[in-house]
Amino acid sequence: MKAKKRIKKKKLIPFSIAAQTLMLNQNALYELIKDKKIKIYKNTNLNNCISKQDLKILCYDEEVRNISKAYVLNNLLSLESDKINKKDEILIQKIKELLEQYRKDIEVLEKIHNKYKNKVNVLNDETALAAAYILFAKVINLLNMACLCLENFYLSAGSLLRIIDETIDVAEYFIISEHTKKGDLALKKWFREDVAPGDFICREELSKYMSSIIQNKPKSNEEPMKTLYYLKSKMIHPTRNVILESLIYSRKEGISLPNSFDYKRCSYARRLYKLTDYFESSIFTAFQGFYFCFHKKMPLGKDDKDILMSFDNKYNKNY
Repeated sequence: MKAKKRIKKKKLIPFSIAAQTLMLNQNALYELIKDKKIKIYKNTNLNNCISKQDLKILCYDEEVRNISKAYVLNNLLSLESDKINKKDEILIQKIKELLEQYRKDIEVLEKIHNKYKNKVNVLNDETALAAAYILFAKVINLLNMACLCLENFYLSAGSLLRIIDETIDVAEYFIISEHTKKGDLALKKWFREDVAPGDFICREELSKYMSSIIQNKPKSNEEPMKTLYYLKSKMIHPTRNVILESLIYSRKEGISLPNSFDYKRCSYARRLYKLTDYFESSIFTAFQGFYFCFHKKMPLGKDDKDILMSFDNKYNKNY
């Protein structure tokens, strides 16, 4: 009897990633997919997706390439229009207000972290609690650094978001994997060899753990984590589309051309506002991660638990 041929499962790409790859917004992507009669799938979280093969075909389609270029140019013209219509001034004020609130929130996390400094011996303890405490010192420092970059109009602040999330992932991984063979080995390597566990391992284990306690559906939390990780990863890698986010119009002999770049401050407030607004997700993740790591392990005092939960409720309204 012949063995049944195994059907290869299609790799699905969420619309958010496909749109970023093609340099389109999701509405333009949807219209393009309809026009090209490409099949739309749903992933485990019921997000719209296309197959990886279909995305690759679109990437090499000259018509799609021209649509993408037109979208980039129109977007640049719209950003230039913001300056003329003084929309930039409104957005700059919104950025200032957001950063002012972010700094206050981060300061709360910093004060709670510092409050427990005498409960952890950072030089002698080699526990998951000590590792997580040390890692969150870096998280808070990176959050403050991101605020400083955004305050000074540097889009490179986006490069910090994945580092923040990865540091939180490692802290949470140590907490959930302590007293397991794999977890204890990773913890020992972190303390003795100065080697951190790979983020793929951390995310996979955290996804299994969170799915088991929240939804009781294995890996149901994995898709959104992968998507967020991918989008934030693009900001840290030397990929073309992210670099083109610094493309600007420059004037030469009275003609405006999209042929120059921001080498320092971002020229368009809308770009910075978008990133500043997105940065909130990393602050939210930091508050959630801090509570997750320390509310029982430390343990945190009731007042501190209440403060952290109030921030969880505050940020949850936006997601």
